[in-house]
Amino acid sequence: MIAVTPRTTEFRIRLATAGDAPLLTGVSAALFAQAFAADNRPEDMAAYLAGAFAEDKQRAELEDPEGRVWLAEGPQGEPVGYAHLRLGARSPAVHSARPAELARIYADRAWHGRGVGPELLAACIGAARAWEADVLWLAVWERNARAIAFYERHGFRAVGSQSFRLGTDDQRDRVMARPLDRGAEAGTEAGAEAAADEESAGAEGDVASTPAGKRSRDGT
Repeated sequence: MIAVTPRTTEFRIRLATAGDAPLLTGVSAALFAQAFAADNRPEDMAAYLAGAFAEDKQRAELEDPEGRVWLAEGPQGEPVGYAHLRLGARSPAVHSARPAELARIYADRAWHGRGVGPELLAACIGAARAWEADVLWLAVWERNARAIAFYERHGFRAVGSQSFRLGTDDQRDRVMARPLDRGAEAGTEAGAEAAADEESAGAEGDVASTPAGKRSRDGT
C-alpha cells in the first residue's frame, strides 16, 4: 500500500478499496456533473451519467490490479475529491515504453484552492514512479482552459488529441503528457512550487482527463 502524507490537516488522502464502490459511484457522478453540466446539454449529461458511473463499473476499476484510486476526505470524513491512475494504459499520441494514465482527477468546487488537486496529482505521480512509468499522460476537454492551465503548471504539455462522446455530442480532448524521469522533471517541480501561491488563491481549475477509447472527465 502506498502511504500518502498530505501537507495539510484540512483533508486526508487514502487509497480506495472495492468496498468504496458505492461511495465512489455517487461522488464521481456528482463531481462530473459539477464540472461539466453548465457547458453541456442536460440530455447529453443525463445519458452519459447513466452509464459511465455505475457501481459495477466503479467496483471493476477498484479491483483492477493495474489501477489505483485515491479518495480525498474532509475533516468529517466526507469525500471532497478523488483521482484514478491506470498503469500501462496507452494513447496513440503518447510515445512511451512504460506509460501511466491519469484517468480522472476531481476536487469538489468548494475545495478549490485548498490543495486537494495538487495532493491527488502527487499521489498519482508517486505511484507511477514506483511502477517505473516513464510518462504520465491524460486527456482534457479542449474547452477547459482552467484545467489545461493547471496541468501546464504541473509540467504537462500537449502531445495530441482524441475524441470523446458525451451523450450525442462529439467533442475533442487535448492529450497532454509529462516525463517522469528525475532529470527531465527538475524544471517541472520548480514550476509547480512557483505556482503554489496562485493555486492557494483558487486557481487550481477544473480538471478533465480521459482514458483512451472511452471518456471520463475530472474536476479539481
